Amino acid sequence: MLNDLNNIRVAITSDSISHRNSLQKKIVESGIEIVLNDFLSQKFLNKLDTVECDVLLFDADALEDKHHDYLDELLIQTRIPVIICDVSALTINQPKAIAKWHNTLLNKIADITGRREWENTISAPLFKKNDSTRSKPGDSALARNVWVLGASLGGPDAVKRFLIGLPGDLPVSFILAQHLGENFVSLLAEQLDRYTELNVNVPISGHVIKHGEILVIPTDKQLFINPIGAVEYRKNPEKTLYTPSINTTIDDISRRYGERAGAIIFSGMCDDGVTGCENLAKKGGRIWIQDPKSCVISAMPDSVAEKVAVEFSGTPEQMAKELVSLYM
Repeated sequence: MLNDLNNIRVAITSDSISHRNSLQKKIVESGIEIVLNDFLSQKFLNKLDTVECDVLLFDADALEDKHHDYLDELLIQTRIPVIICDVSALTINQPKAIAKWHNTLLNKIADITGRREWENTISAPLFKKNDSTRSKPGDSALARNVWVLGASLGGPDAVKRFLIGLPGDLPVSFILAQHLGENFVSLLAEQLDRYTELNVNVPISGHVIKHGEILVIPTDKQLFINPIGAVEYRKNPEKTLYTPSINTTIDDISRRYGERAGAIIFSGMCDDGVTGCENLAKKGGRIWIQDPKSCVISAMPDSVAEKVAVEFSGTPEQMAKELVSLYM
């Protein structure tokens, strides 16, 4: 592995000194060079323009409000690939989970820099979209089959692996409820869109949901699908521990689509999604979970499995294959 990752130059930014140091220690142990390590500021952005850098690791967990403007500048101006990291995972006293998190990050770095992949690593080729592959308005059918993808810690990579295995003409719409800082929703949608034939976007109010697309929910609002199949947003009634709420999202989809709805619960360290899945099951919807052995943190799928009869459990790749066989 070290030979594959040698000569990769990485920059790290986090407003938490402990997060930066923990991440740098793990990265250096893998033989990767750290060329810049600092909190997000104008000084950091200026330095980033002057160093040779292959990948920027951005700690999504520790960004302070005073630095949000610099984040906008970073995402708009930099041409360096950005990997969003939740470095708080390194503070969990679970060696196996930390090792899996670290290996996932190395896979991402190797993937994005074009390095040869190694045993047990998931291949994730970029999907080059162009005008001929993207759906045009009116090309896709109005959504009849809608699945909620619920994810938290370890979720973005698992969701990406799942989406890679789906064809663009799959007669399903997806709504992704990923626990994430509100400033990173658009970046997540942009990164996922690079790996799938489906169209990924953060929908505006009034967007009519269609097959062949993935709607990423903002964290500061509740997304609902009205009777004509259009997106509506409502303010979160109160500050909750996890946003967006997976439970609320599944509840809405179960009311609107009933037995034609489904939910897949991916890696995460909380129990968000349990009550939503219970309600969906009562309406005849399908409940799937990521195989706990393939999760970075399996608390979310484990919690669902304790309360609900799960129809299918597998790796992200296995779930993608099963979903294709279900609808095509």
